[in-house]
Amino acid sequence: MTMLSLLDAELAFGDVPLLDRAALSVQDGERIGLIGRNGTGKSSLLGVLAGRLQLDSGELKLRDGLAIVGVEQEPELPAAAHLHESLLRRGHIPAIHDERERWRVEARLAEYLQRFAVDGSRETTSASGGERKRAALALAFALGPDLLLLDE
Repeated sequence: MTMLSLLDAELAFGDVPLLDRAALSVQDGERIGLIGRNGTGKSSLLGVLAGRLQLDSGELKLRDGLAIVGVEQEPELPAAAHLHESLLRRGHIPAIHDERERWRVEARLAEYLQRFAVDGSRETTSASGGERKRAALALAFALGPDLLLLDE
């Protein structure tokens, strides 16, 4: 079953076209890797798929109810006393209105922080780039999306 389709996608920054009538279809269970030189549009394409960037023209079709989570190259974590709290404040976390589901996500986050050897009680400002990346990955896995977009 098709999760998403990108049709005749065009995206440019200034005079540099990054996507020129690009097409992509992602099916359930597929794993896709993008390989290319720096500045060729890999991160921009992921931004479009995650809904962070708008196409200049073309169409992005998403399956109804599709949950997408992306992890950036260098995740920025909001200021908080510790990493665990910072991750729960991130702007791209979908609003969780059901208390049981929120508890499940928080429990899975604690589990994945441990699996990825991240001390959730560590001060956010003192975390290294690698710790921030692993913390962001822990949150992505805890949210259990249908589609996980990993940027480098």
